[in-house]
Amino acid sequence: MGKPDLHWDLISDEEALQNLITIGMNPRIAAGLVEMFGAIHTGLLAEDYFKHRPELGKTKMADYAKEFALAFKQ
Repeated sequence: MGKPDLHWDLISDEEALQNLITIGMNPRIAAGLVEMFGAIHTGLLAEDYFKHRPELGKTKMADYAKEFALAFKQ
Protein backbone atom coordinates (compact mmCIF):
# COMPACT_ATOMS: atom_id res chain seq x y z
CA MET A 1 0.00 0.00 0.00
CA GLY A 2 2.98 2.28 0.28
CA LYS A 3 2.01 3.44 3.80
CA PRO A 4 4.77 2.27 6.16
CA ASP A 5 3.31 4.28 9.08
CA LEU A 6 -0.10 2.60 8.81
CA HIS A 7 -0.90 0.72 12.03
CA TRP A 8 -3.13 -2.30 12.56
CA ASP A 9 -4.75 -1.90 15.96
CA LEU A 10 -6.83 -4.71 17.44
CA ILE A 11 -9.83 -3.75 19.53
CA SER A 12 -11.94 -5.93 21.79
CA ASP A 13 -15.12 -7.55 20.55
CA GLU A 14 -17.09 -5.41 23.00
CA GLU A 15 -15.50 -2.21 21.66
CA ALA A 16 -16.21 -3.28 18.08
CA LEU A 17 -19.81 -4.06 19.01
CA GLN A 18 -20.30 -0.71 20.72
CA ASN A 19 -18.73 1.14 17.77
CA LEU A 20 -21.10 -0.55 15.32
CA ILE A 21 -24.12 0.18 17.49
CA THR A 22 -22.99 3.79 17.95
CA ILE A 23 -22.95 4.36 14.20
CA GLY A 24 -26.53 3.08 14.01
CA MET A 25 -26.22 -0.59 13.16
CA ASN A 26 -28.93 -2.90 14.44
CA PRO A 27 -27.51 -4.52 17.62
CA ARG A 28 -28.36 -8.07 16.48
CA ILE A 29 -26.64 -7.54 13.12
CA ALA A 30 -23.66 -5.91 14.85
CA ALA A 31 -23.35 -8.86 17.25
CA GLY A 32 -23.42 -11.29 14.33
CA LEU A 33 -20.69 -9.38 12.50
CA VAL A 34 -18.51 -9.25 15.60
CA GLU A 35 -18.98 -12.98 16.13
CA MET A 36 -18.18 -13.76 12.48
CA PHE A 37 -15.05 -11.61 12.36
CA GLY A 38 -13.93 -13.06 15.69
CA ALA A 39 -14.24 -16.55 14.20
CA ILE A 40 -12.22 -15.44 11.18
CA HIS A 41 -9.54 -13.88 13.41
CA THR A 42 -9.15 -16.98 15.61
CA GLY A 43 -9.27 -19.46 12.73
CA LEU A 44 -12.46 -21.06 14.03
CA LEU A 45 -14.36 -20.28 10.82
CA ALA A 46 -11.77 -21.96 8.60
CA GLU A 47 -11.53 -24.90 10.99
CA ASP A 48 -15.28 -25.45 10.84
CA TYR A 49 -15.33 -25.04 7.05
CA PHE A 50 -12.66 -27.69 6.51
CA LYS A 51 -14.30 -29.99 9.05
CA HIS A 52 -17.66 -29.74 7.24
CA ARG A 53 -16.45 -28.92 3.74
CA PRO A 54 -19.38 -28.87 1.29
CA GLU A 55 -19.32 -30.80 -1.94
CA LEU A 56 -18.94 -28.18 -4.64
CA GLY A 57 -20.88 -28.33 -7.87
CA LYS A 58 -19.42 -28.42 -11.36
CA THR A 59 -20.88 -25.07 -12.45
CA LYS A 60 -18.26 -22.33 -12.45
CA MET A 61 -19.14 -18.72 -11.62
CA ALA A 62 -18.04 -17.46 -15.05
CA ASP A 63 -20.38 -19.94 -16.77
CA TYR A 64 -23.24 -19.09 -14.45
CA ALA A 65 -22.71 -15.35 -14.98
CA LYS A 66 -23.13 -15.76 -18.75
CA GLU A 67 -26.29 -17.80 -18.27
CA PHE A 68 -27.65 -15.33 -15.71
CA ALA A 69 -26.94 -12.35 -17.98
CA LEU A 70 -28.88 -13.94 -20.82
CA ALA A 71 -31.84 -14.76 -18.57
CA PHE A 72 -31.78 -11.29 -17.00
CA LYS A 73 -32.00 -9.57 -20.40
CA GLN A 74 -35.23 -11.43 -21.25
